[in-house]
Amino acid sequence: MDLSRSTPGYRSGCIDLVRKEFKVDDHRTYLMGHSMGGAGTLYLAIKYPQRWAAAAALAPAAFTVDREGLGKIPKMPIMLVHGDMDTVVPVTVGRTWAEAMKSVPMKTYQYIEVPGGDHGTVIGSHQAEIFAFFAKHSR
Repeated sequence: MDLSRSTPGYRSGCIDLVRKEFKVDDHRTYLMGHSMGGAGTLYLAIKYPQRWAAAAALAPAAFTVDREGLGKIPKMPIMLVHGDMDTVVPVTVGRTWAEAMKSVPMKTYQYIEVPGGDHGTVIGSHQAEIFAFFAKHSR
């Protein structure tokens, strides 16, 4: 299997390798990322919704909201966490995604805006809430 980044299916190929190598509960597979990884989380949640029980994006550097994509996954549970003092990815990005999720409407989404939180502090500040959110959802 060619897993070079330019190969179509690179991302799903990596995931398939993990599933082959390790015991993975397909009903409780979650997706989480920060910054560019947060943008990737939102992208992969929309692109491969059948793979995930829920997703969490922390300070996602997803500057363009994919409303059409969100419309395809209205039942996917998604959590967003963003600090209101983020100078790398402005908090307006998280707010815009949350507003789009509300307008779809997404069945289950949660937006946490962290007072005083910056781009880095949101990584650890709400892990307990994220994992509790994940624990409530399965496919």
